[in-house]
Amino acid sequence: MSQLIFKNYGGSYQLRIQDARDLEKIQVLDDAHWAATSIPINSLNCDSAFLSYVDTDQNGRIRTDELKAAQTWLFRFLKHRSRLSVGTDVLNLSDIDISHPEGQKLQTAAKLILTNLNSPDAQEISLAQVRDVQNIMASSANNGDGIIPPQAAADPDLAQFITSVIETIGPALDASGKPGINEERLKIFFDEAKNFLVWKTKGEIPKGNDTTEVMPWGTETPQAYELVVNLEEKIEQYFTQCAMVRFDQRSADQMQLRQKELEEIDFTNKSIMEERLKNAPLALPSPKGVLDFEATLNPLYLDRLVELREKVLKRALRGSAKQLLMGSIKQLTEKQWDKIKAIFAPYRAWLEGRQGIKVEKLSQDLLRTYLNGTYRQRTSELIAKDLAVADDLNQLHNLEKLVLYQRWLMELANNFVSFANLYSPKRRSLFEMGRLVIDGREMTFTMKIQDRPAHKKIAEESCMYLLYLEITGRQDKDIKFEIVAAVTSGDAGGLRVGKRGIFFTIDGREWDAQVVDIVENPISIWESVKAPFKQFTGFIKKQIDKFSKSRQTKLETTTAAPNASGMTRDLLLGGGIAIAALGSAFAYITKALSQVKAVHVLGALVGLAAFILLPGIIMGFAKIRKRDTSVLLEASAWAVNVRMRLNTTLGRLFTHVPPLPEGARRERKDVLAQFVRELDYSSLRSRKRVIVVLITILIVLSLIWVLITYPGLKP
Repeated sequence: MSQLIFKNYGGSYQLRIQDARDLEKIQVLDDAHWAATSIPINSLNCDSAFLSYVDTDQNGRIRTDELKAAQTWLFRFLKHRSRLSVGTDVLNLSDIDISHPEGQKLQTAAKLILTNLNSPDAQEISLAQVRDVQNIMASSANNGDGIIPPQAAADPDLAQFITSVIETIGPALDASGKPGINEERLKIFFDEAKNFLVWKTKGEIPKGNDTTEVMPWGTETPQAYELVVNLEEKIEQYFTQCAMVRFDQRSADQMQLRQKELEEIDFTNKSIMEERLKNAPLALPSPKGVLDFEATLNPLYLDRLVELREKVLKRALRGSAKQLLMGSIKQLTEKQWDKIKAIFAPYRAWLEGRQGIKVEKLSQDLLRTYLNGTYRQRTSELIAKDLAVADDLNQLHNLEKLVLYQRWLMELANNFVSFANLYSPKRRSLFEMGRLVIDGREMTFTMKIQDRPAHKKIAEESCMYLLYLEITGRQDKDIKFEIVAAVTSGDAGGLRVGKRGIFFTIDGREWDAQVVDIVENPISIWESVKAPFKQFTGFIKKQIDKFSKSRQTKLETTTAAPNASGMTRDLLLGGGIAIAALGSAFAYITKALSQVKAVHVLGALVGLAAFILLPGIIMGFAKIRKRDTSVLLEASAWAVNVRMRLNTTLGRLFTHVPPLPEGARRERKDVLAQFVRELDYSSLRSRKRVIVVLITILIVLSLIWVLITYPGLKP
């Protein structure tokens, strides 16, 4: 293996990966020397199938061991690797390594695809050709997944059988998303059908017989059992309540409505009264433990009790001589109730042992037809035929994987093992979204973000000036998203929340962009120099506005006073005093200036400027030196090893004003001034004079402040 070469990217040393030999070196490179050790796949702009192949555990992240495994797999199947650095999605068949059986199968599959595409003599196959065949196979009846939809059966009767299995057992989705069945569901269906018919047969009464063990009362058994089951819980509750009364007579009173409960019941509300009757005993419990049908019974259950007595109890208890003499059943004991339940115990056990519930919607005759026919055999043959092409489809997946690895693996390495693509103006990193044009500038370092507040919380540590923008498409189908753009050179200019621009994605599409949030930091040294003046100017403006507002309020109050003559006198007096003060001040200034040396004034101004500017320059320089682009990646859930310092050179690479087209020239003459002169509008000279006068006054006031502050400067 040749020597490992590390290149300097803005002070960060990263492995050079230019060809296949360099790519192979990632196997011996310690993880600590990788630019990153783990990256989320949702932040990469490349083929999603490629990322899925590399992300072997499908956890949404690619780690160092997964990239190493991808490189090993690629080099096993690719013999000639000179095209790796080209990044092409066209595979040369002669580049496939056929020294092992897997490579031979891969090359055979590629030749078969080209033959089916009427290009048997072609020596290259493209990703598009492979995927066309994949789509055809995935949507065909036989696609290797072992799942057969009804459309796969040429016989309508067999297709109807497959539909019946889907409707009862449930579908399995094949590769094209169609509902179908596989061997597992076929087996479940026939097991369910067989068990259902066996269970159903046990409950049938053979011809010539009136009853069976399961049907003790013949065809009347289900109806009688239903009457028993409907009252079973309530009757057994009654006998238990009687046992409680035998144990303690006082419990009988507790089972009745108390006076307080009677007072609280709303006797106009039917549902409340029915609920109370539902929870009340069938009758007043007695120590004898006998349900007396001639006593007062719970009206909510009265009709069902009468029906039970007439249709079940009379027939079940006809062996009692005493009750036969009486002609009707007047009482029911717990022992008699147990006898009735014993009569229907076999039927109960048969119901509870119910089997084949899934297929009971189909008729018994249809189920017997399916069981006795050749439906299972013919369906199994279709499934076997479908599975026969599984190996061919698997080779198609491997062929797609090989083409994708040839196209993307080295590029991924240059965005993972090292960040070479980020620093190359001729390439785009996989994590860059595109190009932002805003405020007369072009910004190329942009990343897609999923959670702006979470990203901003970390990204603030980058010491960079960041714009968060909402990107909106121009069609309804376009899904808007958010990006972060780093402003790395120049100044803030007109950048603000709400500022609009345009965004060009990697694929060349144009989107609308609008600033929705900003992280403010110095962009350049000049920005740091201007910062104190901006703060000072803002402070002065605030004080002037405050003073002007107070004077305006006072003037309005004075003007509103009823004594107009007094107001006029005050104005004249104040104006005279002001004029006298200005004259005295001007005389004093003139005298003072004539006595001060220019060198002292110049020194004072330089010292004042240094006092104001130096702290800002130092702080700004420190912040600019700390700018780190790796923090933006970490805010997007990357695990980054290297410190990616953003120096001035790199800053101009990421944010710049594009040059004018070749051959273009600028005319310095101001066209607007020429228009004003031609139209004879108000002269600009008067405004210039005003500006000169204001600047002169400002300088004079500064000198006065210096003389007052530093008395030693006077002669």
